[in-house]
Amino acid sequence: MKTILFAFIQLFLLHSVWASSGEQVLLDQHYGPHERQIFDLWIPQSIKKTPLVIYIHGGGFVMGSKDEIRTNKIIKKYMDAKIAFAAINYRYLKHTALQNIMREDIAGFVQFMRYHAKEFNIDKKLILSHGFSAGGSSSLWLGTHDDIADPDHVDPMKRESSRVLAIGHLSAQVSYDFIDWFTYFGRDKVEKFLGDQVWTRYHLSCLEDLYTDEGKAIRQDLDSYENMDEHDAPMLLWNGLLDIESTTANHFMHSPRHAKLLYARASKVGLEAKLLLDGNKVIKYDVLGEAFKFFQERIKMANKKKFILF
Repeated sequence: MKTILFAFIQLFLLHSVWASSGEQVLLDQHYGPHERQIFDLWIPQSIKKTPLVIYIHGGGFVMGSKDEIRTNKIIKKYMDAKIAFAAINYRYLKHTALQNIMREDIAGFVQFMRYHAKEFNIDKKLILSHGFSAGGSSSLWLGTHDDIADPDHVDPMKRESSRVLAIGHLSAQVSYDFIDWFTYFGRDKVEKFLGDQVWTRYHLSCLEDLYTDEGKAIRQDLDSYENMDEHDAPMLLWNGLLDIESTTANHFMHSPRHAKLLYARASKVGLEAKLLLDGNKVIKYDVLGEAFKFFQERIKMANKKKFILF
């Protein structure tokens, strides 16, 4: 009941700032009761319902802010293309466990936007997500996870779908089942660069907890690599680092090997994926621009085929 009341109060309190070009801009709005469950939203001037692209910031779930994208010129491209653009904050690991962030903040925001689609003039079928690092992996989780919608939930927002049309995985991680990383990258490397993060990100007490029924359930829920199948959201995989042996934690967490593993997995299961590697800076991709083009293509295809993901 508290969640439902919050939703109605939030709708009543929404305020807007109108830009000279006619777009509606909503800043620091709440999609949940926590102080970090806030979002910015740019809505293009359009009679028709518009697609929505979500940007999720990075920072390892311990830092970072949606504000980093506020002044980026990419937002104007979306407005000109009649595509709404949102940027969100989410709780940090000091506030709650990673599995809760994914379900309640990341997926929760998608459900929030679908529930309020009419007010924001959003096409519920055309929601896409991307981001760097933690934001890219959060988007990957959305794109590969089964729908968490609960049709019988007392809160009508929880009945909404959490699925997205396409995702952008930008310099991000292969999955958040860190035990699988022992196989992908070697246990010694994982222990060296992650240490107790292998279990503390889930708010567990020790490594052995990952092998309990609870630990296995959490790992399975966060394993975007193994959960991927041909019915999932098409993905853009970009990485700008050299494909070399990692000597720092930053390189290890953002190595192009993450993207290459996902691309191989997508090819195996029959899921559309586009891989852009630029470790040598030969092409110098405009990565947000590439995501924009990828999302435009998926939106056009969805409109043409009347494609429904969920």
